[in-house]
Amino acid sequence: MVKLASSLPKEYDDNGIEPNGRHLLAAYPTQDYLPVVALVRTKEITQNDAFEKIPKIEIVAIELAVDADDQEAARALLQRLHDGRVRHVKQPLDLPDADAEPEPVAPLELEASTGQYTLTVVDQPAGKFGVELRAPSGAVALTRSALPADDYEAPFPGTYQMGQLGGPLGELAGLLVQEFEQGFTTDSEDVVDAELVDETTPTTDAEEA
Repeated sequence: MVKLASSLPKEYDDNGIEPNGRHLLAAYPTQDYLPVVALVRTKEITQNDAFEKIPKIEIVAIELAVDADDQEAARALLQRLHDGRVRHVKQPLDLPDADAEPEPVAPLELEASTGQYTLTVVDQPAGKFGVELRAPSGAVALTRSALPADDYEAPFPGTYQMGQLGGPLGELAGLLVQEFEQGFTTDSEDVVDAELVDETTPTTDAEEA
């Protein structure tokens, strides 16, 4: 048994996960695997009731591979280390073959999302409001704040399903779903006054593995 310390490096130079939150968000709809490279050290050693020594490790530096060449290199290294450890060739983590062509992203159909995504409207001071888009899983997908209420027909605070929305607020919800599912940042004038809030929470309180 090996335990993992419940925090990532706090220093920006040592933590390459937090600055790359947008890549993690883009990979969520397709559940793609993203390779990371990390350095660990043994922080302490404990002993259980069976007198077994259990090392507890902490990550001292970690980076996310976002470039295609870096991802392929990390994948090849993972496979080589895996095969050397288990003494037989087997794809780790059921990763697809390296030469397999990725399936094209299907066009977004908002009708298919009706009743699945929800949009929560939150009232804010000075004639502003904020919205929180939640994915079908219930996870927070995207958040916008400081939106001018007059531009969106002063929506009432509350939680709405996609099928309940229309007008400017419905258009905004559609853009947020599109941004989340297709993994790009929209430049639409409809959200020019919106403030992007990255909801990717740094993994500082992860459960011990």
